[in-house]
Amino acid sequence: MMKKKIICIGLILWVLWVCSYFLVEIKMNGENVVYLTGENPYVEQGAKAKFLGFNLNVKIKQEKNKIVYSARNFLGIKKTVKRTLINNDTIAPKLILKGSNPYTLIVDTNYKEEGYSASDEQDGDLSTKVLVEGDVNIHQTGEYTLTYSVCDKNENCTKKKRVVKVIPKDFSYQVRYDDIDSTLHSWWSGNKFDHNRPSGGWNFMELAKYSAYFMGSDEKVIYLTFDEGGGDTYLDLIADVLASKGVKATFFLCGNYMVKNQEQVKKWVEQGHSIGNHTYHHRQMPKYANASGFMEFKNEILSMEKAYFEITGKTMDKVYRDPKGEWSFRGLEIVKDMGYKSFFWSADYLDFNEDKSKEEALELLLKRYHNGAIYLLHPKNKGNYEAIGDFVDKMHELGYRFDLVKNINY
Repeated sequence: MMKKKIICIGLILWVLWVCSYFLVEIKMNGENVVYLTGENPYVEQGAKAKFLGFNLNVKIKQEKNKIVYSARNFLGIKKTVKRTLINNDTIAPKLILKGSNPYTLIVDTNYKEEGYSASDEQDGDLSTKVLVEGDVNIHQTGEYTLTYSVCDKNENCTKKKRVVKVIPKDFSYQVRYDDIDSTLHSWWSGNKFDHNRPSGGWNFMELAKYSAYFMGSDEKVIYLTFDEGGGDTYLDLIADVLASKGVKATFFLCGNYMVKNQEQVKKWVEQGHSIGNHTYHHRQMPKYANASGFMEFKNEILSMEKAYFEITGKTMDKVYRDPKGEWSFRGLEIVKDMGYKSFFWSADYLDFNEDKSKEEALELLLKRYHNGAIYLLHPKNKGNYEAIGDFVDKMHELGYRFDLVKNINY
């Protein structure tokens, strides 16, 4: 009889133990099914658990497309509920072509891929997944198209093209240039000091037809450019400060300065800075953008390329800036046909006539930042040298990064 009672009591306790499972309540915060996109990533919302009115600890873990919430009552019974995650990603990866587009090279010279990067809001870095299709015949003049494509795991794809122009060795003046406006213009930045993107000295889209730009894309990036200005400068010291900060800049140099400072030029290139073509003699280039002056125009640019190659053993970056910001549409077209992008600026101040103090320079620099800003600075100004490190630190604090103008690609 006693044995039966013990069995009966045990059975009742077992039933109560099992039934206690149903007394464990787990309530998820938010929706049971969550749809995810690149703009709407999953944010854990948590859950609450109770047993007979007492709060229980909730453990959370992820299993593939499920978020699992579990809790145990005081009797050791475990209960779980699951939240379903449905990936609804329709945003294609971001694909950036580095360097020149179009890219121009002289026939029978090697084509060097200037690189690319790809990223996705959910998949991260996809640069190694980029597929490049197309061929360039460096022995035959003409235009060639390279196609770059990349897809994320949800089969959202992005595709871009780079045009490679192979031009004759005896690149000459073309009759069509006569139909392009040769009016001399002087550039101005249009910066209003309110940290909004300025309108600049000309219509952005019209300039882009000539591969000419004065700002990068509308994101938190700054492009530092320095125009050599001739004579003694603080450029070498500025380069070292920037290198110590992990920042690269573009130095637009002229021929005489580059030839006289060969060791510095080689060091700057090793530090990752970019040397831009500012012509050999710092002439007013629109004056030579015609049939009679074409050889002078062309030689101002090609002589720089030759000097750079003799000093560094490398091909010059195809970035160009007109001396004194004096330009014409015809000149921009010729420069584009020679494989260059032209770069004006969207942030500058009068820093070329006299030295500014560090405090003045820093104040003036900080008034002018905006998304995609291309800064024009002159390294003859001591204030620029003394302030540049603090300026970089402040921009980093504000969430900005720094890049080279050769990587601007619209």
